[in-house]
Amino acid sequence: MAALEPLDDPAPAAPAPPPPVALTGSSVSWRHAVGRAVELVRSGKPLLLTGERGTGKAALARELFGAAPVQVADAARDAGLDQALSGWQPDRLLLLRHAERLAQPGVAALNSLLDQHPDTRLLVTYTPGAPAGPCLQRLLDKLSARAVTLPPLRERTEDIRELLPALTPRPAPGQPPLTWTLDALRALEAYPWPGNVAELAHVVRALAEHRRASGPVRRAELPDAVREGPAARPLSPMEHAERAAILEALRRHGGNKARTAVALGIGRATLYRKLREYRR
Repeated sequence: MAALEPLDDPAPAAPAPPPPVALTGSSVSWRHAVGRAVELVRSGKPLLLTGERGTGKAALARELFGAAPVQVADAARDAGLDQALSGWQPDRLLLLRHAERLAQPGVAALNSLLDQHPDTRLLVTYTPGAPAGPCLQRLLDKLSARAVTLPPLRERTEDIRELLPALTPRPAPGQPPLTWTLDALRALEAYPWPGNVAELAHVVRALAEHRRASGPVRRAELPDAVREGPAARPLSPMEHAERAAILEALRRHGGNKARTAVALGIGRATLYRKLREYRR
């Protein structure tokens, strides 16, 4: 006679953590950009990552480097690269952020470095904007054959639903994860995201940290600009800048239009009129 004893149920597997934000997305444009960047980094030659602000250039650079020791130089703080290049060891990877902020001495130093050592292990991030000067353009031309442009979020909106879990902060113990209604998801996908993934991350973090409601996030909880959608007519560059300033002021003042109007130095009626104009 054999005695049979029930086996203990195996412990449920812990959910796999979401992939890093810099690698999240299955759209063709994003997978192509990431794949090309991985290929170029493996070649050991310099790489240029370009794209609008907030597209994830620096975050992708950190993922590409992995655990390798990296020296980071930021032209926004060290425009001449005096500190970065004085202590840099040629066998270490050098990540140069904000190349568009380089001063003339910094551009000249990098051009000279690449002239003497064209295989320098260098990754440069660059945000296009104002026309580049002759020296900076020469640097960009040198790197153009090994350049990858990251697509803006408005051109890969199908990735938004994959990005949301990766951008959401881990909930407190006993709290449910942040979820979204279908209407809210459609609003997120319709918005053009001028600040790209960085702007989406800000919206998600703010909701995760400050919302009082329970259950999935509803469209009504989204920021005004996201909830109401983009303006129906094309805006001029000046109107884009003004709209961005108004929305940022609204965000700072918790959506309170009276305080926003005072902070902007305009009347409340003017603020309402401008908001109506930008929704047409």
